[in-house]
Amino acid sequence: MSAHHDSASAPSTPTAVLGSQYGTCDGKSAFARETSPGSWQVKAHHPSNPAAGHDGWVLLGSGWPTLAAAAAATGLTCPRPMSTIALTRQ
Repeated sequence: MSAHHDSASAPSTPTAVLGSQYGTCDGKSAFARETSPGSWQVKAHHPSNPAAGHDGWVLLGSGWPTLAAAAAATGLTCPRPMSTIALTRQ
């Protein structure tokens, strides 16, 4: 006899759709991402900077409410208009 548990499955929770954007900052590769809805951070790849992590990325700042605000504060420029690429967070 086979056991079947329809009611045992966990309820589904909605995933947040967060944005991200690659670009440059002071001639270095840069990446902006929305870490939670309405909170953006910007990192630049600068391996020779003493503040760089083991992966060579330096956090330029976080907590901006929009991508445009993050770009204005850090000098982030993007190769295309400031639009976000949707990511799903699991």
